[in-house]
Amino acid sequence: DLPFFKALTLRGAYRLSDYSTVGSFSAWNVGGEWAPTSDIRFRAVYAHAVRAPNIGELFSAASSGITSITDPCQGITLTSTGSTAANCLAVPSVVANINANGKFTLTPSDQSGVGSVSGANPNIKQETGKTFTAGVVINPRSINALRNLTFTADYFDIQLQGAISRLSTTTILNKCYVQGISDFCQFITRRDQPSGAFSIGSVQQIFTTLVNSGGAFTRGLDFTLNYHQAVLGGTATFQGSWTHLLKNGVVPLQGDKYDNTMGEFGNPRDKAVLTLDWSSDTFGLTVTNQYIGKQMLDYENFQTTYVLADGSLPPKSLFTLGARVYTDVQVRFDVKKNWQFYLGAKNAFDVKMPPLYGSVGNFNPSTIYDPIGRRFYAGFRIKM
Repeated sequence: DLPFFKALTLRGAYRLSDYSTVGSFSAWNVGGEWAPTSDIRFRAVYAHAVRAPNIGELFSAASSGITSITDPCQGITLTSTGSTAANCLAVPSVVANINANGKFTLTPSDQSGVGSVSGANPNIKQETGKTFTAGVVINPRSINALRNLTFTADYFDIQLQGAISRLSTTTILNKCYVQGISDFCQFITRRDQPSGAFSIGSVQQIFTTLVNSGGAFTRGLDFTLNYHQAVLGGTATFQGSWTHLLKNGVVPLQGDKYDNTMGEFGNPRDKAVLTLDWSSDTFGLTVTNQYIGKQMLDYENFQTTYVLADGSLPPKSLFTLGARVYTDVQVRFDVKKNWQFYLGAKNAFDVKMPPLYGSVGNFNPSTIYDPIGRRFYAGFRIKM
């Protein structure tokens, strides 16, 4: 409570951990907050964080599923040159497919009906994170009309070294056939004979395991705005949040090049939520809007699957998914002191999800978009 120092806080922490699986390591952080006046506060934290692999990541039983792939061998002929062609032609079943079709040919089932077995890895080690966040909190309490307003803006930079992640099917296929690293070929099983809708030489199964990757990185900005005010015998509340990515990507394995995933499926550059609410002693109305920015399918992995008739690659616009806004509405009535009746609609404007089915990379579209459409609900609460 001094001039230019309404408040000043410094903090730090240190932890030493010892695990029977991965040994001993330490984690620590330092940070502080400075409020020159009661209306504004600056904050920053730097942390050296460590996470040991959990029991499931180390020892869980394998699980199976179905996935989609882009086979690097597709389109290869007996006269194709280059290291990828040489690695593909070293597989007898691939050669048999080429002999039957003139080039290595796959059906839609071959590409979207691949068995995937996911397993644990008892040899993975801890992952280490270096995180820095800095921001400002503005609450203009000295201005009576704005004393109920709170605005925050924060910058974040997170770097995970040795991040525990599951090898993607794309990484395994490219390591085996494009880069020619034979250790990865053991995770791939191809069909020696045609089977129903599946072609000879097509990938029957891929085993994906957990590894300590080369790292995962993200950087961006977070903004929030909250305001409430007495209006028409009740309280009106405005709440908004917005995240804007400045960087997002991974290094699949040590020594690999950086893979920029910012703006790709699962990592939109912009996400926001806006909530408007008005509540009184007997009535309430809430409208929530969720914004998901446009996203693009991993162009490098998908483009070769959809080569145009003239042999050219399709434009990137074909792989772009437009932004979506989902609106939820709820109305509440207090019929008695301890009784409340409510009804509402999710996805009130029946916004459709993009025409995606199955999985895309490591993401299921239904975890990002609403796959159901508009639906209604009603219920009541009793407080005893």
